[in-house]
Amino acid sequence: MSATLRHLWIVAAALLALACLPVRAQQYSFQSYDRKSGLESQTINCMLQDHRGFIWACSEMGLYRFDGTNFVRMGRAEGFDKGEYVTSIVENVNTGRFWVATQSGLRVGDGLHFQKVEPDGKPLVVDVARQLVALDDGRLLLVRNDRLMVLSPRHTDGQWQLAPMFSTAQLDRYPQLRRITSVFAYRNGLWIGCDTALCEIGADGQVRIHGADEGVPADTWSGMRVDNDGTLWLRGVHQVRARPAGSARFVARDVPDKDMDTVTDNGTFIEDPAGHVLTPTNHGLARWNGTHWDVIDARNGLPDIGITAVLFDRDGTMWLGTYGRGIFRLSNYGLVDGWGRGQGLDSVPNWSILRDGQGTMWFGNELGGSVLPRGQTHMSPWPVSISPAPRQVLSMVKAPDGAIWIGLYEHRLLRYDPVSKRTALVARLPSFIKVLFFDRQGRLWIGTVNGIYHIDRLGAPPQRVPAEQSTDNQCSDIAEDSHGALWFACNAGVLRYADERWTLMAATEVSMASGFSAITIGTDDSLWLGANEPGVFRGKVVGDQLSIAAVDDSWLQRSLVYFIRRDRRGWIWAGGGGGVDVFNGHSWTHLSPDDGLIWDETDQNTFFEDDDGSIWIGTPVGISHVLRPEDMLSASPHTVVITSVMHGAQPVNEGDTVPNDGNHAPLIVRYTLLGRVSSSAPHFRYRLQGSDWIETSSHVINFTGLPSGHYRFEVQSIDEDRRSVSSSATFTFRIPAPWWFAWWTYPLEIVLAVLMLALVWRWRSRLLRGQNRRLEAMVAKRTAELTEEKRELERARAELYVQATHDGLTGLYNRMAILGLLAAHLEKGARVSPGLAVALIDADHFKRINDTFGHQAGDATLQTIAEQLQSYVRGGDQLGRYGGEEILMVLPGIGHLDAENRMLQIQQAVSAIAHSWHGDQFRVTLSIGLVWVGGETVTVEDVIRRADDALYAAKSEGRDRVVSEVIGA
Repeated sequence: MSATLRHLWIVAAALLALACLPVRAQQYSFQSYDRKSGLESQTINCMLQDHRGFIWACSEMGLYRFDGTNFVRMGRAEGFDKGEYVTSIVENVNTGRFWVATQSGLRVGDGLHFQKVEPDGKPLVVDVARQLVALDDGRLLLVRNDRLMVLSPRHTDGQWQLAPMFSTAQLDRYPQLRRITSVFAYRNGLWIGCDTALCEIGADGQVRIHGADEGVPADTWSGMRVDNDGTLWLRGVHQVRARPAGSARFVARDVPDKDMDTVTDNGTFIEDPAGHVLTPTNHGLARWNGTHWDVIDARNGLPDIGITAVLFDRDGTMWLGTYGRGIFRLSNYGLVDGWGRGQGLDSVPNWSILRDGQGTMWFGNELGGSVLPRGQTHMSPWPVSISPAPRQVLSMVKAPDGAIWIGLYEHRLLRYDPVSKRTALVARLPSFIKVLFFDRQGRLWIGTVNGIYHIDRLGAPPQRVPAEQSTDNQCSDIAEDSHGALWFACNAGVLRYADERWTLMAATEVSMASGFSAITIGTDDSLWLGANEPGVFRGKVVGDQLSIAAVDDSWLQRSLVYFIRRDRRGWIWAGGGGGVDVFNGHSWTHLSPDDGLIWDETDQNTFFEDDDGSIWIGTPVGISHVLRPEDMLSASPHTVVITSVMHGAQPVNEGDTVPNDGNHAPLIVRYTLLGRVSSSAPHFRYRLQGSDWIETSSHVINFTGLPSGHYRFEVQSIDEDRRSVSSSATFTFRIPAPWWFAWWTYPLEIVLAVLMLALVWRWRSRLLRGQNRRLEAMVAKRTAELTEEKRELERARAELYVQATHDGLTGLYNRMAILGLLAAHLEKGARVSPGLAVALIDADHFKRINDTFGHQAGDATLQTIAEQLQSYVRGGDQLGRYGGEEILMVLPGIGHLDAENRMLQIQQAVSAIAHSWHGDQFRVTLSIGLVWVGGETVTVEDVIRRADDALYAAKSEGRDRVVSEVIGA
């Protein structure tokens, strides 16, 4: 074999290997929509975004329209019967006409109302999984009984007529046209999958058959697309072909056999916003990158199930319809990369991030670290080598000489030299390290849980800043302003180091007893602060005083900030337990997994701005890399659209008069939301002209009892994530006065009223007055008695219920109640996937508190611990006092790794809280025994016994820790 041929074989083998690789560089965060979101059937046949912006989904149970929160099925009011099997949908943007193919017949409409299409009075049912093609001249191409048909309006009576596309002579000459598998209109011609060949119909109606001579092998060609480069793509059952623009031949671009087989009769191609062509595979998607297919599957976060429909909407959001799993949505496709275990991240959660001088990204995490060289798509173990192996890498920083300094939870300070590739132990500090920071002079500052240290030069030992000058409390973050002053966020407050002088800044306006945990410097040298309580705070420096004010933002006031940083744009990034909020100098924007982040919870040192302006954010499950923050935050505004107004069963049009002559049916206004989907549920406000705004989360408003007059209904969307309000959608209508309010009725009404009063007054007035007095007295007395009896009964019931189910000291569930809740979770069929975690929590050395300070101090401490634990529970979690200082926590619907990480975070956070009693300060650590139950059937007694064993192990191993056990993993 010649050298040239051998090289060609090597290149071909390499390309074949690449073609089989998944896209390891991305971990996607998908949001799902299923029955809870309105989809009665979770098998999706097709999806579409119309010219208004509505997202449509076809299923075996009907046609659905997305309203910003859920999918709403089109019913009789829109022209559909209940439970129709919808197979295809198409819109002609130029005419605004929709065509919907169902198993009970074809529908046509404007997107709001549809009607049946019945040529010759008969329902028109098209072949399943065959595309509809809406032509600009108003005609529709469809496949029925394997033949291509043309549906066109009849000019004489406006009815529809159906005719074959091809004549008998054409079918005899080209028998392939007797079996149509797909239709695609391009420019003035058609491309058709015909039997096992490809047919081209020119503008002149001439038929041309493309076969093996032009690179088109025999296959069932069920999907076609022309991309932005003019390349024609063909999708068969087992093969993919493409004909580049200007070429006469098709070339093979097959997806690897293991990823492509028969997944659907309706072969799908879609083009993403970057111009990449995608097509479904057996277990995900394949994306053409210009040289080979990148396979995106479960290793990248996709559901491991057949994808039947793919849609990119105008905002760049990816929608995936699946076979039996509903719809999945990925926001900001192409703007955020996710990195997790599937991409080589060796451990989570992540604690710190940086890029070294060689361009390699470093990620410090729970069990050590990972590195990612620039341009690579898979992480590698970090090169730090020292015994014992580093754990819980809380902070990393790059020194001016390029070395990497590493601060660990277990007190060690390490230095990695990228030139010699050697790791050295610099020091072992008395307490664990929270943050590392190099100032402009090259000094290393170290914030720990017991004060501040610094190293002035390489080789010098760490020096403790005397507590009397600074603090001996925890300092979690450090920043340097434009004048070279250093600022420290500490539990004792904000410390400043300037001109060789330490100052504990006196806070005005807002006093923060719990201290601060995060700090950054604004472009105007103001301070942005995160505290040990919810909110973001801004400080103005006046001498040795700091005027602190909470940022007036409802979302931030509910968020506990873990990090706060300023990027080169001057934007402020605040990450917490519920996502990331960004301030661009004008407004705040909230980002979460609904915006493409891999997870919503962050940590203190997990923000890093890269040299290209992109942002890396660490989370407990992986890393989010925001590639283009400007694009991610420039979301299109929401738009509210009024979809229908009904008076009873009658539609009401703009400006209509709504009769009120005895018809008491309500006026029902329905509206929906268009635009980028936010992480929070859509929120609206509406009003009738002249009245105040009323806020609601409903998509339907009912009006009853409106008096006569002219009305203007107005509704807006409130986007809490973007802190914005949409423009108004309006609808005007009129309610006429009833006939008995006409001018001529007034004299008649007066006469009738006078006569009636005269007739009745004489014989009824005395009787009625007497009866009324007696009845009023009896009713008043009895009403008062019943009201008091009801009030006493309700009060007694409430008190008995609380006494029976809650602990009097902590306010938590008592032992019987929490065990009852645990038993309910363990019942067959009640277990929530992926599993159930049960934690037995005990305060370490609690007897010492009672012995030292008295039982009142012990009770107060237990109350504080209970309150802190309550602040960390999720919506479905439950807490109960199991006995003494033991607390039982039940966490349904959680994986065992997530449960272990969560309990570790809770244990560390609550154990770090300072308690006080009559001026004495002390801390109480927690030991936790955790049991995670998968699908195994277990009893309450067994779970409690194992949790107690795990707790005993935690105590035996030195306390202040979490020990876990897995049942039925």
